[in-house]
Amino acid sequence: MEMHPCFKDHKWNATPITRHAWINAISKQGWNCKFDASRRGPSTIDMAQAGQTGIVNIDVAWQSVSPVLHRISAPWNGDRLIVKVVKSGTLRIEQSGQTATFKPGDVVVLDPQHMFNEFVCEPVRMSALCVPKDALRERGLRHRFPLAFRPDPASADVGAVREFVLNLTSQAGKASDPLLARLAEQCLDLMDVLVSDRGTRASERASVATVLRAKQVIARHIGDRRLSPARIAAELNMSTSSLLRALKAKGLSPMRYAWSLRLEHAARLLGGAPHGAIQEVAYQCGFESTSHFSRAFKERYGMTPREYAASQHAAAVDALEGRTSRARS
Repeated sequence: MEMHPCFKDHKWNATPITRHAWINAISKQGWNCKFDASRRGPSTIDMAQAGQTGIVNIDVAWQSVSPVLHRISAPWNGDRLIVKVVKSGTLRIEQSGQTATFKPGDVVVLDPQHMFNEFVCEPVRMSALCVPKDALRERGLRHRFPLAFRPDPASADVGAVREFVLNLTSQAGKASDPLLARLAEQCLDLMDVLVSDRGTRASERASVATVLRAKQVIARHIGDRRLSPARIAAELNMSTSSLLRALKAKGLSPMRYAWSLRLEHAARLLGGAPHGAIQEVAYQCGFESTSHFSRAFKERYGMTPREYAASQHAAAVDALEGRTSRARS
């Protein structure tokens, strides 16, 4: 028996659904959806995950959407930004009494924590990334947008990053999950181009990116006792002086940052380390000797590594006994 035509109008991750089911599916993602009752057209959404970034490829027509602001109904809406690229058709966004129109090639950054209405009055194709705000915070980037933000369409840099976004979204369902995650991380590193104000100089964006990449290198080599500013700079393909200048502008010293990470990592390891594993932890965290490790650790935490490990073990035993006691009662 032939399926009723209304079932063929809409597809969610390749599954045919009714208009009513489409509205419910959109609602579960944190959006209100309304159709133009007098018009009908096919709509499809294909969603994928690339590491911590969501990928959405959208073909829609004759409908409007707006974010659900209620924290219980859509608690995740405040935790992400939506970066959309219009591929065909025209998208209209109304917000705070203003109307903006986006045409093929345009990019728009939307913050679902702030109300807006998105209108599609013809068939429109878009690709979008759901970007965690935490990922932008970690990179020192802007992550709040009370109004829809349009990156400079005349900027060659914006155009290059737009193409990177489109390439990433086109790989959903094709590339392996590990590769998608890697591509998404690279895309996040480029987000400064799309979310920075037009007045932000390219040199300032480059400095932010350098600091982030330097932190990532340090974190990857936390146990390398040979780590130095020169080695960090070499991995970043830049001079040591340029690296130090970029970090100094942000009030950072590469080796002080490395020592801080090493001590934090050591504290985590000591929490679950067996008795007498102090030397092993010291070497895992890049310290030349246990005496050097002990001095640095005590200066940071006010107790020796052995005392810290003992206190963590005692706290774990107390917690276990407490849970056992409650279970028996």
